[in-house]
Amino acid sequence: MRASTTITNAAPSNARTQPSSSSLSSLAHIRVVVWDVDGTLADSASLGFDSTNAVLRDAGLAPITPAQYALGTKFTTPRRLAWHATGDEDHACGRELGDAFDARYVALVSDKTAGFYPGIKPLVERLAANGVRQGVLSNACGAYARAVIEANGIGAFVSATLGADDVPRAKPAPDGLLQAFRAIGDDVDAHTTAYIGDAPSDGAAARAAGCVSIGVNWGSHDLSSADAFDVVFASVDELERAFFGE
Repeated sequence: MRASTTITNAAPSNARTQPSSSSLSSLAHIRVVVWDVDGTLADSASLGFDSTNAVLRDAGLAPITPAQYALGTKFTTPRRLAWHATGDEDHACGRELGDAFDARYVALVSDKTAGFYPGIKPLVERLAANGVRQGVLSNACGAYARAVIEANGIGAFVSATLGADDVPRAKPAPDGLLQAFRAIGDDVDAHTTAYIGDAPSDGAAARAAGCVSIGVNWGSHDLSSADAFDVVFASVDELERAFFGE
């Protein structure tokens, strides 16, 4: 299945025979990798949490706890801020609060506030050296995703970096992944493509797009009992061994 034809004929998430974790102990067949950002590439939880509470305080609203922040990361930024502010992710206040958050969040990005997890940058570089094409898709805004990529020095290895505001529908819809596939190349075959993320919505988006869904257990979500992914890895070293058979 080519991503370019999947756009208008995306298979439902249960239409593909899902491989077992054991059948994906090797990822050597993967030729395209699209990465999530927060909790997958970048350890940015403190930046997101602190920026959220600053925006809420500026608006005269009660601050949130780290646990509430982690729960809210399943939403896009405007819906997350609306949920923190009112309990209703669809409340109209989300857009204004989300804009304030994005302005603060993007301005504070650095390799310290949104640095990559240990081992991630060498893995990105090694995949690129072995001919694996790569992209990035985040449910944060595109300006933030691109700032994180540049701050961590992997822009040369990434063909497409997209945020929720760059795509018709955010995750768990497959739109962003399909758009990333097209940007990476019209020869992309979804069956040799993987999306790597730390949230159940990442797994749902990958399955809806027809590609391999890879979960990582070092981000904001505990995936130890999740069935949203074809396979889940506990560490960057484990993920690298799956790609390179070491």
